[in-house]
Amino acid sequence: MTNLPIRGLGSVGVITDIDPYSLPVNAYTRAKNVRFNEAKVTRAPIYRSISGNLSITPKFIYGIDALTGFDTVIVVDDTFDIYEMSNGVLSQKFNSSLSASPITPVTATILADVQYINRSNTVPVHRVPSATNFTALTNWPSGVTTTAMRSYGDFLLALGTVESGTDFPNRVRFSDPVLANQVPSTWDASDLTNSAGFNDLVQMKTPIVDGATLGSNFLVYSQDQVWMMEFVGGAFIFNFRKLFDDAGVINQNCIQEVEGKHYVFDRDDIYVTDGNTRQSICDGRIREYIFNGLDNSKTEQCFVLHNSLLEELYFCYHTGDDMAVYAEGDACNRAAVYNYKEDIWSFYDLPNVVAGAQANVNSVSTYADATTTYDNIGGSYHTQESPYQRHPLVLAKAGDGVANSKVYGIDLIEKGSLSQSIDTDVSKPFFLERVGLDLDDQGIPLTGYKIISKITPQISTDSSEGSFVFTFGAADLPHATPNYGSDVSFDALYNYKVDTRMAGRYLSYKMTAGVDKDFNFTGMDVEITVTGRR
Repeated sequence: MTNLPIRGLGSVGVITDIDPYSLPVNAYTRAKNVRFNEAKVTRAPIYRSISGNLSITPKFIYGIDALTGFDTVIVVDDTFDIYEMSNGVLSQKFNSSLSASPITPVTATILADVQYINRSNTVPVHRVPSATNFTALTNWPSGVTTTAMRSYGDFLLALGTVESGTDFPNRVRFSDPVLANQVPSTWDASDLTNSAGFNDLVQMKTPIVDGATLGSNFLVYSQDQVWMMEFVGGAFIFNFRKLFDDAGVINQNCIQEVEGKHYVFDRDDIYVTDGNTRQSICDGRIREYIFNGLDNSKTEQCFVLHNSLLEELYFCYHTGDDMAVYAEGDACNRAAVYNYKEDIWSFYDLPNVVAGAQANVNSVSTYADATTTYDNIGGSYHTQESPYQRHPLVLAKAGDGVANSKVYGIDLIEKGSLSQSIDTDVSKPFFLERVGLDLDDQGIPLTGYKIISKITPQISTDSSEGSFVFTFGAADLPHATPNYGSDVSFDALYNYKVDTRMAGRYLSYKMTAGVDKDFNFTGMDVEITVTGRR
């Protein structure tokens, strides 16, 4: 009989694209609604109801950072009506009278304290600091619409335009520089007394999708190319040059700048770029799993959300794979979650989500008055000190088991800082699975027949309810489906071991819980006997 210590269960995360028997013992082959950080497996955040039930069909959400107090949260519906949320209630700030157009992208930006929201088939709208409502953008060129509106330096940009019925899918229009609290005075490229103009990226083979500032430059993304736009001044104003012709972006709002890099959701990859080089962050780990499961008929729903509190990026999409919930909905039901500090992946369920944003809506504890420790809070010190924490918000759409459209805040269970109640209907249980454990890196031969008799888990929880469920399985061949035994209960508050008896050459186990709770799962000892078998 041998006792095998397995530690650092949160050090590797989920790897789906490599044969299980080639993975280290602390990697997982399937998992959802768990985080991997600081060598621990912990419960992923859940959903707290930030709004009441929404009577609109939601399309887009945008958080406007406030210097003091809570942020402004803007919600846009599928007819381009615009609302401001206060205490969970929406008040209308713009009536578009447009028809619903679910696949029409919406983008938003802020420049010189003026808010801009754009839908690609109508005139952009804006709101200056002194105004209550949004209005059509003044000085906007007649007969022009744009795919995406972004800001860069002192300029407002229109990326991909239709002008008087003529499509210019690779045109970048830029305004005259903007003064504080004002909109652009002109977009007239023919007037040489101002700096407004445009540039057609004629070498770009597919339409511009979106763009974002990166350092002192701006990157323009099509479906399969990335161009750099840099301010040079003088007669030319901007210089444009191609960076990559084998990468792009899958949809609007699929680029996030973090610590001087762009993290990008592409059509067949997820990558990071510093404006000079790019590197896949999912290849050889979960790339095949994501893109084989991604519903290509719903790529217009994809977006990327930053959770700065937990240092995670959510690459959101719709899938119908074998772990999917809300699979019959028409919005995002899955987030591939990347911890960019530890370079680890996981997956979270999404409740039919159409968009996401970061905003401070309600924070009830600070680092100074917190009763828990830094280790228990999660994240980093700087994320906990401010009374105005920016939480990720998601905009959920009613349908396929989601009873009502709502704004949800993403937060931890016992260790979170939002005061709103948890919506237990949309906060799904966590799940862990590891198959194909051959234990050869522990010195056990592949021909050896392994019998598990006991495990001693290292699990802690601050919850008053400590029950977990383990299920053990085995198979004799590398790619065979494991034969699982009965579920075995384990109470972390009272038990120290889990008794079982499962035998085979390739071992497996699953773990979940009947009642959701925050927890830390760091390691386990496995009591195992190795025998021969004819």
